[in-house]
Amino acid sequence: MSSPAPIVAAHTFGRVLRGRELPWLSVEEVAMPAGMSVTEHGHEGAQLYFLLEGCYAETANGVRHVLRAGDAWLRPPRAPHANAVLGEQDALILIVTVDPGRYDGLAGRRAEPRPLRSVLLDEVRTEMVRELGSGDAAAATALEGWTLLLLSRAERLCCGSSPEAAAAPEWLGDAVSHIESRFREALSLSSVAGAIGIHPATLAAAFRRYRGTSVGEYIRELRLRHAHLALLHSTRPLKQIAVDSGFFDQAHLGRCFVRRFGVPPAALRSVASRAAG
Repeated sequence: MSSPAPIVAAHTFGRVLRGRELPWLSVEEVAMPAGMSVTEHGHEGAQLYFLLEGCYAETANGVRHVLRAGDAWLRPPRAPHANAVLGEQDALILIVTVDPGRYDGLAGRRAEPRPLRSVLLDEVRTEMVRELGSGDAAAATALEGWTLLLLSRAERLCCGSSPEAAAAPEWLGDAVSHIESRFREALSLSSVAGAIGIHPATLAAAFRRYRGTSVGEYIRELRLRHAHLALLHSTRPLKQIAVDSGFFDQAHLGRCFVRRFGVPPAALRSVASRAAG
């Protein structure tokens, strides 16, 4: 009989870049180096993972799950798992750790690690990253509120009461992987559909039903996330970030960025620099 997986007190084996400890939860932005591999273990609290950059593998119940940038992962308290960073790029992860007592609403329904997919989760992740960097007095309240919203959405997804819990066709995962690996290139609905051998109208309908967005909107969101992280964690010129993220030019990035985040790229970088200083 195999010995149980060890329970570790730390929330992560990675390097915490910034974080907040609150009475019943913690929120941390964590860097995990390329090639890092951790044998089976568990954590006392429930955890919601948001992979911001890189490629990450989680092995639970003998099944290996590969997460890519934009994916979310739910792990119940003390759930045995092993993990590893894949590829040559470091992984950047937002980890929300919740005390077991606050997780009781989910524990009896489907207490197993699983991926979560929801447009709302994308929005919440973006807001939590922003609040984590703000450092003002209201940030703690905001982080608690977003975490409660996360738990309510996770509960609905876990017990199948959300339309997003319906099984998507396997080829949709191929489409998403194709987009996520090439979003910085010139992509369109037709080119993505052609790459996986699906009619564009079929792909468009499936994306709307199972992802809650259009192919074009998803591509733009990935580009904006990439630019947002580059603004916060690099000193590259705005023009270079725009092109590297898949936008036509700096002006194109600026228009999309203001609509999405409410501030120009330069203003976000300025605020982040002052917070870091």
